[in-house]
Amino acid sequence: MHKRNSKLVLQFTLVLCALSFVPFLYFYNQLSMLEVKTAQNVEQLNRNKLEYAKAELNSSMAKISSSIRYLAHNNILLQAIKNPTPSNLDALEDFWLLIARTQGYYSQLRILSPEGMELVRVNSGEHFIEVVDQSDLQFKGDRDYFKYAKTLKPQQMGTFGIDLEVENGVVVRPLTPAYRILFPISYNSQTIGYFVVNLDLLRLYKNLAYKGLADNLPNIATDQGYYLMSSQGSNIMGHLLNDNSEQNLAIQYPSLWRIVQLRESGTAKGDHGWFSFTKSSIGDSARENNLIIFLTTDFSEAQAFSDHERHAIYQQAALISIILLLLTFSFVTWNFNHRKNSLDSKIARAAMNGMSAMVITDRNNRIVQVNEEFTRASGYKLEDVKGKPPSLFSSGKHSQDFYIKMWRALKEDGLWEGEVVNKRQDGSEITEILRIQTVKDKQDTIQFYVASFIDITQRKSLENRLRELSLKDPLTSLWNRRKFDSEMQTHSARYRRYQSSEGSTLALIDIDHFKRINDQYGHDQGDEVIKEVADSLTEQLRETDIIARIGGEEFALIMPHTELKEAEVVLNRIRIAVNLNSQKNVTVSVGITEISDVPEETYKRADIALYESKSLGRNQVSVLSVVESQSFA
Repeated sequence: MHKRNSKLVLQFTLVLCALSFVPFLYFYNQLSMLEVKTAQNVEQLNRNKLEYAKAELNSSMAKISSSIRYLAHNNILLQAIKNPTPSNLDALEDFWLLIARTQGYYSQLRILSPEGMELVRVNSGEHFIEVVDQSDLQFKGDRDYFKYAKTLKPQQMGTFGIDLEVENGVVVRPLTPAYRILFPISYNSQTIGYFVVNLDLLRLYKNLAYKGLADNLPNIATDQGYYLMSSQGSNIMGHLLNDNSEQNLAIQYPSLWRIVQLRESGTAKGDHGWFSFTKSSIGDSARENNLIIFLTTDFSEAQAFSDHERHAIYQQAALISIILLLLTFSFVTWNFNHRKNSLDSKIARAAMNGMSAMVITDRNNRIVQVNEEFTRASGYKLEDVKGKPPSLFSSGKHSQDFYIKMWRALKEDGLWEGEVVNKRQDGSEITEILRIQTVKDKQDTIQFYVASFIDITQRKSLENRLRELSLKDPLTSLWNRRKFDSEMQTHSARYRRYQSSEGSTLALIDIDHFKRINDQYGHDQGDEVIKEVADSLTEQLRETDIIARIGGEEFALIMPHTELKEAEVVLNRIRIAVNLNSQKNVTVSVGITEISDVPEETYKRADIALYESKSLGRNQVSVLSVVESQSFA
């Protein structure tokens, strides 16, 4: 009795495991898909915030560079240095006070003598602006940034980089990052002083919050991993004083830091949550400072995106588990009462071990039986398919070699499993996880084939849809930066292989004064302007052209088999169409270049051409060819 009970328990366990195998794979795959979906949601949420912060930082630095060049060439400044009379110095101080109030970019504006002594200084903060008294001016001739300033050529603007604010030889507390821009002032080919600007990084940092919300403010670190700005107010740059050195990405997130070193942007899963990042840079090419802009999302916040689906999967799993237990109990009971080794018993066990929808064929591969689930999934009833081969369901999606390997596995192993695309009765396609096994008699001769499958059509459709969505910009439905980078790599590789064939062209398109549109009409209207421009671009382009939104108000256009002259004509037509279709008199600036073998160089040339269009007053199309770029490289 004890032995029989042990056999029943063992049989129950084995049957339950066999029946549970496919459902387990299905639910495991569903939970894995939720993990993918969570990652995509986190990446989409944080990508918008990071791209906005990066674009805002670049925009601010461009405005600051233009403003500083204006201030450095201002006649008031030149007169104050050439002839430092009280009236000239007062005029300069009043002018700088006005600049500090209206622009809010600068924490210090200073003139240094050729020896490094401060001549005029205006301090500015979020809540104060002051002119430093003459008695409080300091000697800066021993500072590293002044030594660097002396290496600059006349009228050459230079950026010293990021270090800590120091007053009277003492580091300012709390630690405050300083970013200095230096401009030698010359007269009659002689350097008569230095114009030094300290940027207010904290105020610039606060402008990086997506939609102006403090919760959207990212963290910023140097390319060595040390914190430069933190949304949580953490101590920064402490490594310069051997202070707070653990505030470092390489120490906090060692596994993620390796990914940051290898990629320009992305989202990765860490031990404590999700980590999204992008890279940017500020400064001139000689002393460029590379920055890492990042956001962290804890697991509880990330899983909130898929809590509803996860709960539904658990409910389904519980229901299926009950059904499997009932089926297993029924089978074990039936097998206990009707134990025999006949061919019919083997067929029944094969059917029980299969999936829900089932087809049985004879030794000649002619259909002899189907079940109700098969009829529901395929639309075929038994009278429609009886006596016919399963090739009736073929969709034509698989090669002859695919079926040869299937029959070889059935002959050698008696079992084949895989994913198949078949055809329903109404002609629509059905994607199946199919399992075929043979049933043999005592002479080891195949008598029947038992095929069972589960319909995964909807799941495959969802996978394809998610794959497409990961490459589309949600606002405009154009391709996003990831798709654009992939296409650039493809076209550059094609150029390397077929340089003699007709070339392709890259154009960068930027909406003029977009920040002004946002400020005047609000971000909702700004989004509408972006969509209007996207629609105009789509209407004017060919189906073979690739248009992507790669930034807040920036678009990229790849025109295959198009020379620069033809592209210039098309882009001018597009520029005019954008303005005509706009209700807010929106214009765009365009930079064009041909695609070469290095994507980064192609993009840089187009960006230079775009900058030229903006410098010429915007609403322009500028062209920079490879030959032209080489002439002044």
